Amino acid sequence: MDVVHQSRRERQAVTVLELHYAPRGTTITVSPASEVKEGDSVTVSCLSDGAPVGWMVLRRLSEDQDVKLQSHNGSSTSFTLSSALLADSALYQCEAFNEHGSQRASTHITVKAPPRNTTVLVYPSTEVQEGQNVTICCRSVTLLPGWELPAGEPYAQRYRPIPGECDQ
Repeated sequence: MDVVHQSRRERQAVTVLELHYAPRGTTITVSPASEVKEGDSVTVSCLSDGAPVGWMVLRRLSEDQDVKLQSHNGSSTSFTLSSALLADSALYQCEAFNEHGSQRASTHITVKAPPRNTTVLVYPSTEVQEGQNVTICCRSVTLLPGWELPAGEPYAQRYRPIPGECDQ
């Protein structure tokens, strides 16, 4: 009896699949912190995952303003405020997008400043007699947390006196 041996033949085919999807996992981070002192440096960084890689836009949104700070082709971007001002207190938003969609992430940065223009006033004068009533007033100018600033108000006018007994 003759045995016929058949050899096995295997075929392989390689197909490369490209996976396309809208941006996902979009994050925004602030370093060193989202609450900083006036004059400090602060960096805002954005990161996202999408295929194909698209665009990343970083904006500062405050009152009626939408300021584009950075626009970058890729999956990440960052922007540094080298010397933060009170006017930089705002909502910061990253938007990643490609042809399949978009995703946003946002965070708020608060810039704080110490009181300014502190003065001491003495009434009725700095020279008084023993037993005479004296009023000593301390005045300072500051931006209090939570104040709503009118749109278009100049930076120099964003400070308000702290009310006290010595208002005259």
